[in-house]
Amino acid sequence: MKTDKTAKKKFKDFESALARLEEITAKLESGETSLEESISLYTEGVEIAGFCSQKLSEAEKKITILQKKNAELVEVPFEDEVTAEIEEEGDEVG
Repeated sequence: MKTDKTAKKKFKDFESALARLEEITAKLESGETSLEESISLYTEGVEIAGFCSQKLSEAEKKITILQKKNAELVEVPFEDEVTAEIEEEGDEVG
């Protein structure tokens, strides 16, 4: 996909991409850009947002939570922990 490749070439990490996305947002919100510049900035912003989303997804997959279970440490994938918390909250409400 062109979007991801373009953003990867411009940004080596999430933080620099996010900083640029914030700059773009500020320019667009100021209303001081021409229509053509606004469209160009918007396009760049969409590319960067996709890059950031991909980086966040990659990070989420790497996160594991250690739980103490039967005197042993067990790795639990992040998604399993979130699902368990949501189910517990549902039990408390009902």
